[in-house]
Amino acid sequence: MGMMRRSIINLFSRPYTSKYPKVKAQLPEGNRGRVEWNMEDCIFCMLCQKNCPTVAIATDKAGGTQSITRNRCLACSRCVEVCPKKCIRMVPEYSEPVLLPEVHVYVIGMKKWDYKVERIDTKTRWR
Repeated sequence: MGMMRRSIINLFSRPYTSKYPKVKAQLPEGNRGRVEWNMEDCIFCMLCQKNCPTVAIATDKAGGTQSITRNRCLACSRCVEVCPKKCIRMVPEYSEPVLLPEVHVYVIGMKKWDYKVERIDTKTRWR
């Protein structure tokens, strides 16, 4: 009888969750969020890539790009800690949910903290 009663109560009560991303998440104090690069100051030392525990960061020194695979990043801020030029920061916000995994690519010559988004083909990823 207890389960039936609880089911009926849940059927007519409001949901406990918010409708993210339509309703912005209330981020707790100290939330790290996501990583961003200031490519004007980056020296391509690759310490961020070497210290990333999930291999989410890729550095292309020849192409002048830094990229991060969003669904791999734990937001541990290890890359921020090891950067000698302090050109990496944690932004207290989330990336919007997407159907396909995406990579944020930071390129020399773009505006400060700006990036372009590339989608990962789910058929060929992680081979």
